[in-house]
Amino acid sequence: SKTNKNGTRTDHWLMDLPHAPYLFMLTVGDFAVVKDEWKGKEVSYYVEPAYEAHARAIFAHTKEMLTFFSEKLGVDYPWQKYAQIVVRDYVSGAMENTTGVIFGDFVQRTTRELIDNNNDKIVAHELMHHWFGDLVTCESWSNLTLNEGFANYGEYLWLEHKYGKDVADHHLQQEMRGYLYTSESDYHDLINFKYNDREDMFDAHSYNKGGCVLHHLRSYLGDEAFFAGLHLYLKNNAFTAVEAHDLRLAFEEVTGEDLNWFFNQWYFDKGHPTLHYSHTYEEETKKLIMTVEQTQNFSQFPVFQLPIEVDVYTAKGKERKSIFVNQKKQSFYNNYKNLIQ
Repeated sequence: SKTNKNGTRTDHWLMDLPHAPYLFMLTVGDFAVVKDEWKGKEVSYYVEPAYEAHARAIFAHTKEMLTFFSEKLGVDYPWQKYAQIVVRDYVSGAMENTTGVIFGDFVQRTTRELIDNNNDKIVAHELMHHWFGDLVTCESWSNLTLNEGFANYGEYLWLEHKYGKDVADHHLQQEMRGYLYTSESDYHDLINFKYNDREDMFDAHSYNKGGCVLHHLRSYLGDEAFFAGLHLYLKNNAFTAVEAHDLRLAFEEVTGEDLNWFFNQWYFDKGHPTLHYSHTYEEETKKLIMTVEQTQNFSQFPVFQLPIEVDVYTAKGKERKSIFVNQKKQSFYNNYKNLIQ
């Protein structure tokens, strides 16, 4: 910044890393600016002057999140600085402009008010975007879930890290319910090439379902392979635009497994399975029979392939069994002498 003799000021900012044009932003206003530092990079919070004393509480854990996501993904936060700016009359919740995220003024609350209603989820969401959406961005709005599904799942990862798996799972359940509610009247492929307007893509499919699908993939692959796949995806595609197949190829390279079946049903098709399950126990043979039936409308939706884990409780404790559902109706058999029914 340079102060001029005529009372004006000239600001110059050099962005020497490539990023998508829609992530450019210029904000002008009367701000109180509170500054921190993370690994030699400026971390700043722009709030209205009345909230200056609460700025760090409004954007609490920002520096901890920078460390957490950098370590979890194996890729350090790649940009020159990180600023979070509160604006008024914004059309949406927040926007992940590279190095300068804007938030609607609803995030401005006092430190006391934030005790029971913090901003962790939206702060984590926009920060996760700086890897998924900013460093690696979708090549078309049809592939928007490669931005928003990941940012949505960033909320889960942060809650899991900071507050525990139960809190994170509760959040994931709410996200799933949001998708299920909207899918009653609207459903489409997750990678949707048939949208009428790009704004249609900013829905509970791209966000909620996208995050749930990533969690399902993590559960199937296991943490080691899942996060190694994310690391490779970011490393191979940094500062480029991608489509869903680039994500699949990264996971396939890490696992050595053909994952077309997973991506075809979850990314390139629509809907979700509806399951009915039951079990019986034959005392004479000591055989547990579990039957799973898919009951979705097959004229609209496919028969899904579902890796599922089932907990069986016996006198010796809990035993977890992995099953793979890939038919409309199928039964699974196991022998247990001391089954607790």
